[in-house]
Amino acid sequence: MGHPHPDFTPEQAATGWKTQTKEQIAYWVPEVDVKGTLPHDLVGTFFRNGPGNDSVGSTKLTHPIDGDGLVVALSFPGNGHVHFNSRFVQSRHRVKEQAVRRMIFRGQMGTDPNSFKSNVAALIKSKIGWEKSSTVLTFRNPSNTNVYMWEGKVLSAHETGLPYCLDPTTLETIGEEDLGGTLELKVLGAHFRYDPLLDRLVTMSAKPGVNRLPSLQINEYGRQWVAKSLQTFHIPQLNYAHDLLLSKHFYIVQITPFVNVSTAEAYKFFLGISSPGDAMRYYDHLPCRLVIIARTSQVADQILGGRQWIEADIPEPCHIFHFGNVQEIVEDDRVVGLDLTAVCLGKKFTMKFENNLWLSNASKAPGLLMGFKVRFSDINDAGSTTPVTGNNSNGPLVYQTVLHPASVEFPAVHPYRHGLDTRYTYMMASSDPKRPHYFTAVLKHDLYGRGTKFWQSGGVTGEPCFIPRGGYAVVGKEDIRAEDDGFVVVQVYNPKKQTTDFAVLDAQTMELLATIGLKHHVPYGFHGTFTPELFIPSSHTPPSLVKAKL
Repeated sequence: MGHPHPDFTPEQAATGWKTQTKEQIAYWVPEVDVKGTLPHDLVGTFFRNGPGNDSVGSTKLTHPIDGDGLVVALSFPGNGHVHFNSRFVQSRHRVKEQAVRRMIFRGQMGTDPNSFKSNVAALIKSKIGWEKSSTVLTFRNPSNTNVYMWEGKVLSAHETGLPYCLDPTTLETIGEEDLGGTLELKVLGAHFRYDPLLDRLVTMSAKPGVNRLPSLQINEYGRQWVAKSLQTFHIPQLNYAHDLLLSKHFYIVQITPFVNVSTAEAYKFFLGISSPGDAMRYYDHLPCRLVIIARTSQVADQILGGRQWIEADIPEPCHIFHFGNVQEIVEDDRVVGLDLTAVCLGKKFTMKFENNLWLSNASKAPGLLMGFKVRFSDINDAGSTTPVTGNNSNGPLVYQTVLHPASVEFPAVHPYRHGLDTRYTYMMASSDPKRPHYFTAVLKHDLYGRGTKFWQSGGVTGEPCFIPRGGYAVVGKEDIRAEDDGFVVVQVYNPKKQTTDFAVLDAQTMELLATIGLKHHVPYGFHGTFTPELFIPSSHTPPSLVKAKL
């Protein structure tokens, strides 16, 4: 288990969101600050993104999600050394605000530097055509949610604007990236999936519909960023989608009952009366469904009866920010259903910044890892769960089960096994049922029920990142490596010391292999990814330990 349950106050833990005061920090971590042994076959770069500031100028942020992206890169050469680099994403909103040393653009979670009077004036001017684009009405794109590399491009993404391209070595912001004009909605979601059979990156972009149908664009890119598939779907009531699942034949997203889009709500947002974050709560008149979308027209014809997508009611309404994985169920060479996992938030969920510690009200609505069995036709052998068809009587049956009682978030699976049979999901977790909003552990969940383990840290954990041993994907054929043969890297904040460590775990045993101890804090992060490529300036060679001449 590692450490006993950490003893710190919510006030101490809340300091993990405080601003990184330097624009960039880069150095080789002294060997003496690396406890344990870094694996020699852990070679590559771990990228991680999250909000790096808790205020802009004199304006205190209402919620961390409004903060500017701070990208961290941990580079592992495989020789026992590790290089640390962190740098703010220079989004166009941040650059303008840094120049005047005050907040100009409002945040999606309610941070508004403008008065109600100025909001009203700006809205009237825009309506009568005096001022078509006003900074008062503009939401900032903090580019703070994820960062990943594909074919030489390191992209920092939020979900409300275009991503930013970064230099992989220095993390310097190069500029906004529209991927050769293929991002038709002018936004890119933070989450993606990788298809190991076709060797493709699959991205998602979503826009809600106010007086029009929502838009969901799913793109597939091959090597050299060649666009292999560009599809846009207009699915009624799909007004929010943060993550997606990918299988051989399908994309899967959720229609959530926690986002209500209307003209009245839009006016509240612009006037500063409410915000998209404030408005995220359970609406009992809205559907809660899984949307199963055909990847190709052939799939639509052969499996979905000529439809581009089908919808399946979720029995117990919930909100899904993050999926785990999915596999297709095949009988007699026919796809008859799907088995998938997701972290689900219940009816009491809101985006309240609880105790200035966690992003939502986890003490009242903890995230639970759930399993979903989706059957395109009634299958009797569905275990002990009870089928519920809900209101969408023409849709598939869905069987919903809680897989583990712990409060969890940020599920991570093997990065090269999307859509394939997977046993293991790694999540930040609370191992204390009395404090579900204290994420102090990493939970390794085994769908087979034999290898579920907790690793208890000495502080507050972030999203775990699973890194397969060897780092590279096996493309187009079966990967014979054990699914959990690799490592887990996780950020750990020490509230009493106000410093950050990065822990490296054995992904099979969940035992601690090494701790990378920093002398400073790194603000809590959101999502991260690993690439087996190394990006270290040639002049930045690790220091040698040379005995001093006395």
